[in-house]
Amino acid sequence: MDLYLDGKETDLVQRLLSHRLEELHHEIHHTDRRAFKAELKDEELVLERLLQKVKTPSAIGI
Repeated sequence: MDLYLDGKETDLVQRLLSHRLEELHHEIHHTDRRAFKAELKDEELVLERLLQKVKTPSAIGI
């Protein structure tokens, strides 16, 4: 799948992903249930990979 974003769109996606990662770090830190914490950590890994792809122009077809 190819995704083409202009500069404003790229900036917005980066900000949204970064904001969600911050929220997720807080949730992970305050969660006691192991199963839920594991799910959150999985989501964290996916978000980190997505953020890296957005930050790397060749990964998004630019």
